[in-house]
Order: sequence, then structure tokens, then C-alpha cells
Amino acid sequence: LMYPTRIIFGRGVIKELGKEISSLGKKALLVTGRSSMRKTGILDRVTGVIKQEGISLDLFDRVEHDPCLETVNQGIKIARKKKSDVVIGLGGGSAMDAAKAIASLARQSGTIWEYYAGRKIEKEGLPFVAIPTTAGTGAEITNNSVLTDRKVSLKKSIRSPYMIARVALVDPDLTLFLPSQVTAYTGMDAFTQALESYVTRTPNPITDTLALQAIEIIFQNLPQAVANGKDAEIREKMALGSLLSAMAFSNSGLGAVHGLAHPIGARFGVPHGLACAILLPQVIGFNLRARPEKFTQIAKKIGVERVEDLPYAIKRFLERIGLSLNFRPYGITEAHFPSIIAESRSSSMSKNPREASDEDLREILKWTI
Repeated sequence: LMYPTRIIFGRGVIKELGKEISSLGKKALLVTGRSSMRKTGILDRVTGVIKQEGISLDLFDRVEHDPCLETVNQGIKIARKKKSDVVIGLGGGSAMDAAKAIASLARQSGTIWEYYAGRKIEKEGLPFVAIPTTAGTGAEITNNSVLTDRKVSLKKSIRSPYMIARVALVDPDLTLFLPSQVTAYTGMDAFTQALESYVTRTPNPITDTLALQAIEIIFQNLPQAVANGKDAEIREKMALGSLLSAMAFSNSGLGAVHGLAHPIGARFGVPHGLACAILLPQVIGFNLRARPEKFTQIAKKIGVERVEDLPYAIKRFLERIGLSLNFRPYGITEAHFPSIIAESRSSSMSKNPREASDEDLREILKWTI
């Protein structure tokens, strides 16, 4: 296992941010989304903590949902122009992915398009500090940045050990303002990551323990988090479940759900967590025969008596948290399947526990429209 990120977890730990940053430099670039952090007051709170330490702060608040290469390139230019010492990511997975790409590429010689095309990052970038405000993506401790090339509707990762955050401050209090729908989306991303990492082709006993615990925590607490987002105790449990999930999948990998979810998100604008949720029951049904003993353990953890009923139980769970069971609102039809399948053969798909042919994936997708 590899966890080079220093993880600081708990309610109120955001107050330690200034001290952590001051050890890394005196000029910080704060990367975040366009409005939500400002509206909730989190941005003011975080900038206040930073400035109390006498740190010079520049703000890049242009990150959109599923950040594109052009946006990240703007951030890289600002980091270089301002001679930033450290980059801070504040927000959900999109802000994390944009910030870590900006941090890692600001000191490289090539363009972001070269690294997106496969060029290796060859040296250390700027220190990156992650402050997640959702309980879902786990991007605060992973070594990749998921970005979108809007010109060709392609969504994939730049991946490097140099992208890993120096520090991740996981403060559950920062998730108290999440809308219920975003809570459901990000929670299902974390749940899917935990489940896929548990049944992947490349697990180990430690990731199994982390993943199974995450599955249980998220399944037990996500409905309450969606129903009452101001419950600090539930939010803390969700933040822990998300962190455990990330620790598991960042070492053991994912599977067909994530392999399919990325092209669907890039082409049709489906929120990533929702795409995972819709695909999950069908992929579980397909994978059951490959890992019957592990799916049996999952069923036990979430109170399902017969392992064959697991896909149905997940569908009922999605209904409880108010999520759609299909992609119909997004206009996906069978005519789109060939391109989705062609773009799904990522590293995630390669670790799916059961080999999936194009026809297998087509059958999975048929049940989602």
C-alpha cells in the first residue's frame, strides 16, 4: 500500500490549514469552483485562515463541472505568472482534479495537451494541498486528475506519482452545506468505488478491509445524509466512508462501472456519481459469477439475505435516496453504444473481475436506458 499524503481528518481541522501551508511556502494559489464555495461562506472561511498566517493568496475560481483542458491551462498560466509556491484545491472532485493538474504541471516544460496525450510527468511540481467539501470522489488522495477534452468529448486521466497531495484536510463540517442531490451523487461515487475496489482483479487484504468497511458505513448513512444534511454526526461518518473508499480503490483499482461512466459523463453531461449509480446494479449482475464469495460478503454487510438479490437491493437503495434508475433523461440510445463502449476500455475496465466483451457491455447498457 502507498499513502504518501498526510491526512488530517476530523471536524474543525480546517483551522490547521494555515500552519500546514506555511511550511510549504508563502505564496498560495487557491483553486475552486465558480460559485458554491462563495455562496456557502466556505471560501471566506478558508481564505481567512490562510491570510492569518501571513500567506499571500491568489484565487482561481473558474473550475467547472468536469474541468476541461482549457480551464486547467488557464490555472497553470496563473500559477507560473504569480510564482506560486503551493496550490490549494477547495471543493469537490472537479476542483481537486483541476488543482492537482495545475500544481503538477506548473513546473513542467510541456503543454497540458502533451501530458493528456500520454507524455510522462518527469519531475516534482508545486506542493498540492487538498480540502474536499464533498464525501465522494476521494480525489484528495489519488494520483490522477480526471479532465475533459471538450473538442472530442473525451474524459480521461493524467496520472503520475507527482500528482499526489502533500496534505489532505478532510473536515466533515465543510460538507454540511451540500445540497441533497449532490450528497446522493457523491455518496454513490464513493459507494461504487468501495464496491469495485473490493471485487477488482488486484485486491489485497488491507484494501479489502478498507473497502468492506466503507461499503457498510456509506450504505448505513447516505440516506440520512441526503434527508438531513445538517446532521454533523452523519456527515462525519460519510466523510470517513469516502476516505476509506479512496484509500482502497487508489491501491486496488476499479472496474466496469467507472470504465463506462467516464465516456457517458463526457458525452452526455451525466454527473459522475449518478452515472455510477445507474450502471452499478447491472454491472453487479454481470460480475456476480466472477466473485460470488465477495459479493456474498457485500450482501451480508448491507443486510441482503440472498446474493442474487443484490442488484435489486441496490436499485431500491437508489430509489430511497432519490436517484434515477436510467439514462433516459439524457437522451442516450442504442445508437450511442458503440462509441461509449469504444471509449470505455480504460485502466478501470481492465481490472473488472470478469472479462467483458463488447456484446456484454452492450447488454449492460441496454438495461440502463
